[in-house]
Amino acid sequence: MRIPHGTIDDTTGIKLTGKYCMLRVVCSGLAVAALLSIAGTGCVGAEEVRVGGTGSALGTLQLLAKAFSTRHPGIAVRFLPSLGSTGGVRAVGSGALDIAVTSRPLKPDELRLGLSEIEFGRTPFVIAVAASSPVLEISLAQLAAIYAGRQTTWPDGSLIRVVLRPPSDSDSETLKSFSGEIREAVSLAEQRPGLTLAVTDQDAADDLEKIPGAIGSTSLSLILSEQRGLRALKLDDRIPSAANLGRGAYPYFKRLFLVMRAKRSTYTDTFIAFVHSPEGRKMLTDSGLWLP
Repeated sequence: MRIPHGTIDDTTGIKLTGKYCMLRVVCSGLAVAALLSIAGTGCVGAEEVRVGGTGSALGTLQLLAKAFSTRHPGIAVRFLPSLGSTGGVRAVGSGALDIAVTSRPLKPDELRLGLSEIEFGRTPFVIAVAASSPVLEISLAQLAAIYAGRQTTWPDGSLIRVVLRPPSDSDSETLKSFSGEIREAVSLAEQRPGLTLAVTDQDAADDLEKIPGAIGSTSLSLILSEQRGLRALKLDDRIPSAANLGRGAYPYFKRLFLVMRAKRSTYTDTFIAFVHSPEGRKMLTDSGLWLP
């Protein structure tokens, strides 16, 4: 869903106006209602693990689930559409999900719900363009100029189109942490009318693939696991890779967690054990994750 600037929805930090605001509220309400219905009616099969949360890691978890199903054909792993980290945590707390995948640790109020977390990997946080773009690298100074609106064209004269994430999204905060100049530039971009605002990680990847001249943030794990037609740019002469992240040669990353209830099914524990198995760990590294 792409949403123009306007007022801010306090559940997501997304700027909304008019019919878009109503659409967002209706969609959110329906999604929550559907999840609670699933949890409350007992219609879910006993041998099922329900997973949802941040879109940055769902592609990777889906690859793991496919391999897991061949080892454990009696346990189904079902994925719900991207709910974001906060939505996933809430769904686990209500019993609508068994596992939430998040890009942040639990907050104190979430820990009080009886939830626990396991960090299962870190993936390079990257600046990306379409794979067909001739752009291969960018500097922090250039990135700041682009977000601030001082640089509006690529070297070939084509328009640069910035794809933003919601101000409260972890991607926005991670991008702003690059430098003080980047923070100021992104804050300026959030006030500029007419820029594309992608709500989910998958929306952002879609926009970066399809919008001519687009540039924006995503994660290496999403690009690799979903086989996206995107290129992660070399940033200030640093190559974004899991290996470089592990040895400190690339400093920007997203932490990824599995969140679950203290009391959970043996099927959930079986899936978590597979994620940490040698086969699971290899799949994680192949998907662009460095394992702490």
